[in-house]
Amino acid sequence: MNSTAAAVPQSSVDLAGGLLFVFLWSTGYIAAVYGLDGSGPYTLAVVRFLGTATLIGAWVLVLRLRWPALRATLQVGVAGILLQGGFFGFAYAGMQAGCPPAVAGLICGLMPLTTALGAAVILGERMHRSAVVGLGLGLAGVLLVVGPGLVEPGTALGYGFMFLALTTLSLGTVFQKRQAGKLDARLALVIQVLAASLVMIPVAWWREGLQFTPTGATLGGMAWVILVNSCAGVLLYLWLLRRGAAGRVASVFFLVPPVTAVLAAVMLGARFDLIDAAGFGLAAAGVWLGQRTA
Repeated sequence: MNSTAAAVPQSSVDLAGGLLFVFLWSTGYIAAVYGLDGSGPYTLAVVRFLGTATLIGAWVLVLRLRWPALRATLQVGVAGILLQGGFFGFAYAGMQAGCPPAVAGLICGLMPLTTALGAAVILGERMHRSAVVGLGLGLAGVLLVVGPGLVEPGTALGYGFMFLALTTLSLGTVFQKRQAGKLDARLALVIQVLAASLVMIPVAWWREGLQFTPTGATLGGMAWVILVNSCAGVLLYLWLLRRGAAGRVASVFFLVPPVTAVLAAVMLGARFDLIDAAGFGLAAAGVWLGQRTA
């Protein structure tokens, strides 16, 4: 009786932690709008990476975590170039090119489904029928929302960047799964953002001169993506991992697109009509269905 009673509160706490993680993830798309107010997309990505490396790196030094062997470092670095550099570089470029933050969350919210597809193609893992149906529903929902904007060249470019962000995020996740090891998550994050910085700094210098206008909105957006999205998000996820509740994050990940849409409507006054609601509903249902067998 006592063990059963204790399990219910623990499950509730884990679910609350998963929902909070989803909320933190979703706020990143809103914060990026403010960060891009006076910064180029690649410069914003560099600031995010270096800020995260500084804060989490200091934590790693205090804990005196042992640096991995060269082979493991290179493997984690490649994953970081895809997961961090590719994802945030393309995502921020897409938002600057005209992709609304809610649509950015909608497209990238398909990550669990596209990752399952990548694992099936690259690793030969079985893709459950529900995941296939979920992927179809998710893509249908995305097309319903982005379809009208495809006739606008600028917006279409932004959507293209965002699909590239989704692709690199999914490929990076599959690669990391293939090269899975026992490396501490904090140390892995530091290696990832440092590797991403090595790739992104030359791009930001070439395209933008690493210049930004230090407005209040820009500095606030940059601080949010570093402190809240990267650092607080990592702390929360590590806490959930220690509780064995990482699966609860995956089970509620389908809420990322609608939560992002609500935040964009409230904070940015973004449009959200019936067609958008139908598209977001389809995509959320697809991700939920695809995650049921995870």
